[in-house]
Amino acid sequence: MRAGALLAIGVLLWMSGARADVDYLADLQRRAAESRLADHREWRVLLHYRRNGSGSEVMSDADDPRFFLAPGGKTDPAAELAATLAAFFSDDPVGADPQPAQCAFVARYEWLRQALDFDSGRLPARPCAAYLRWKGELEAEAATLVFTSAYLNNPASLFGHTLLRLDRRGGSGSTPLLAYAVGYAADDRGSKGLMYGIKGVSGGFSGYFELQSYDRLVRNYSDIENRDIWEYRLNFNADQMARLIAHLWELRGVRFDYFFFTENCAWQLLTLLEVADPSRDLSSRFVLWVAPADVLRLLSSEPGLVGAVTPRPARGSAIRRRYSALSAPERAQARALHDDVGHVEAQAFRVLPSERQALLLELALDLRQRGGMMAGQGEADVPPDEGVHRLLSARSALGQRASRFEIAPFAGRPELGHASHRAGLALGQRGGQGFIEFNARASFHDLLEADAGYAPEAGIELLSASVRHRPETGNTRLNALTLISIESLPPFNPLLPRPAWRAHAGWVPSPRPGCNDCLAFRADAWAGFSTETRWPWRGLWFALPGLVAEHAADQPGRTGPGVSAGLIAEPGVGWKLSARVTRTAYRWGERSEETRWALAQQYTLKRDLALRADWQGSGGVREFSVGLLVYF
Repeated sequence: MRAGALLAIGVLLWMSGARADVDYLADLQRRAAESRLADHREWRVLLHYRRNGSGSEVMSDADDPRFFLAPGGKTDPAAELAATLAAFFSDDPVGADPQPAQCAFVARYEWLRQALDFDSGRLPARPCAAYLRWKGELEAEAATLVFTSAYLNNPASLFGHTLLRLDRRGGSGSTPLLAYAVGYAADDRGSKGLMYGIKGVSGGFSGYFELQSYDRLVRNYSDIENRDIWEYRLNFNADQMARLIAHLWELRGVRFDYFFFTENCAWQLLTLLEVADPSRDLSSRFVLWVAPADVLRLLSSEPGLVGAVTPRPARGSAIRRRYSALSAPERAQARALHDDVGHVEAQAFRVLPSERQALLLELALDLRQRGGMMAGQGEADVPPDEGVHRLLSARSALGQRASRFEIAPFAGRPELGHASHRAGLALGQRGGQGFIEFNARASFHDLLEADAGYAPEAGIELLSASVRHRPETGNTRLNALTLISIESLPPFNPLLPRPAWRAHAGWVPSPRPGCNDCLAFRADAWAGFSTETRWPWRGLWFALPGLVAEHAADQPGRTGPGVSAGLIAEPGVGWKLSARVTRTAYRWGERSEETRWALAQQYTLKRDLALRADWQGSGGVREFSVGLLVYF
């Protein structure tokens, strides 16, 4: 910065009545410029700077002008550093929560104080009472990264969610629900339907870091939304935790642009971890797409960063695990106990072995308590549930442990699963002609892929495409383009009923007379039920009535009801197969009937490598393909 600019800042401070030592300010700014402090990694992560597309300049991801003290601070780290030093001498309130700069930007102040060795006689430190009270309330001694599994009823949570728990000093490891958690979320109020998607992709939402009670988050995610939780303890020392907490204070109320696929909950938490440990370059590893599971894979690969990993199964997972451990007569007892807690006195219940009674009572308690959560009941705002009290009394009187079985999340550890991006190469034949196919998928998982790290009955695919080349004719063309495909097939459970459903939107092959390779845009939605069998191997059977709408560029559109039924089975470890038949009767637009069938299997060679084979037919045209899939 030029000497004239330094003098101008000093004069302005003097004219505003600030208690500034103009000469000392000029000396600090000169030493900062000579040391090129604005180029240091610590300063760049504190201001959320990263290089732009050309790589020659930087820009902060923060989009709130209150986060900057220089007019061009968003793109000029040196000017922002000089203005920050000047503001430290002033009483003027700044920041999203207006207060003197030393207290509004405590992490910046602490780093610059150490880097420039401030003279406390010439630049006195402020007490910052509000910050100290806030910091004391947190009592944060350690940090834990928390992953919640996908929630299919909310588009923003289709791929899971991540947040950072701030564990309290003095034994919070045994009582983590007393801690606070910080997450990054979009303010999406008032946006629905198509506009919701457009804003989410284009950065039309504002994003904020929010601090909430971890107990409240667990109640919502685990008890209401039925999402399994995984907790990853981070190995941060005291200095790293101090930087993290100080920077969280600076970010309160600061606005960022929220992007579903890039600057989302997972990516923004990486920027916080970089503030805690600037030696780790994490956020730059992702450019076009960031999924929470990919972030966990990255963090788990970082030497010395992740410590203990703890599962927290959803209450719904505990209910399903316990119910699956019951015999058929015991399931009848569970249903009776669910309908009437007075069944604890029934002879059919009392003759059961004590450990089986205990298991049934624990199942009934989970169901009763989850019902209260789903109804919006909080323990503090409603009278005690007499049914819960009676079940607890009966369970306590037994004094026995339930039969041993594992209550584990249905969604496995996400970092152990395959990567979310996929590309493949296949050879095949369609209608008597050979083809070479290249396919790719932006994200995430389908039901033929290995379950490790994913919910075993849910699949979400976003932006997948296949292109085929026919060597005989030299023709290359698009074969299919999926915008989104979601499938959820939970087995029917009378105590925890959930529908099986599927939805898809994209371009699919639609053979017509004289045009075997025609494409049509197809949108369909299905809802029904599924059931699970265990012999001779695990099988998931489903039947889904639905509605299909299809439109081709040179053909009239057609819409009609249909039914889709099939099986997804796992004959062996790493080997899955599926069989589906879909019958559609188009009754609006072009009247016609169609049957589509598909057989497919996939064998996982290792985590990020698999073989896949497909047989399918529709409109009298059949095809077969086999290929290799690579995940990255």
